[in-house]
Amino acid sequence: MQSAADDSTSSESWLAAADRRGRVSRMKQLLDVIDRYQGLASRYELRANGVDAGLIDVAAWYGRHMIRVRDGWYARPTERRDVIRAWRVGGRLTCVSASEFHAGIEPGPVLHVEVPRNAARLRDPDDRRRRLGPHAAVVVHWTRHPGPGDRRAVSPAHAEAVAARCGVHGAGLPRAAPAPA
Repeated sequence: MQSAADDSTSSESWLAAADRRGRVSRMKQLLDVIDRYQGLASRYELRANGVDAGLIDVAAWYGRHMIRVRDGWYARPTERRDVIRAWRVGGRLTCVSASEFHAGIEPGPVLHVEVPRNAARLRDPDDRRRRLGPHAAVVVHWTRHPGPGDRRAVSPAHAEAVAARCGVHGAGLPRAAPAPA
């Protein structure tokens, strides 16, 4: 019969054996590549950095260390929910959603997403298998020239400029007109 001490050493030895076989280090490599690409990486980027295609599929299927955001795009499950939802639609955060992201506050009920002018196959923010419908609480900002920023959101200055021109904020109600001076 094994004691509790034997169980802990056997799990430690399993981890050491897995590391010797390269399984732990391959998962670490996968996560390092995702981190290098600001938390969101394409399958092409993962493969170009030496990550095995089988490891990508298994890690996405289990969903513990990595999730499939949309076809060919992966993120850590700890990534902010609004960033994952924006990528699932097909773009990145902009307008008031980007301002909330940069301020570190909870996202509002309406998601503002910047997408290229020629973007196609936009997806529902909560289900990558469903197309984006007219009833979704998403404001799509079509753009010819993407604003400055990173993969997750436009820069704070650009977000404020877009928010000044946008007519939809908060719960989908038009922004109130400024009070007369």
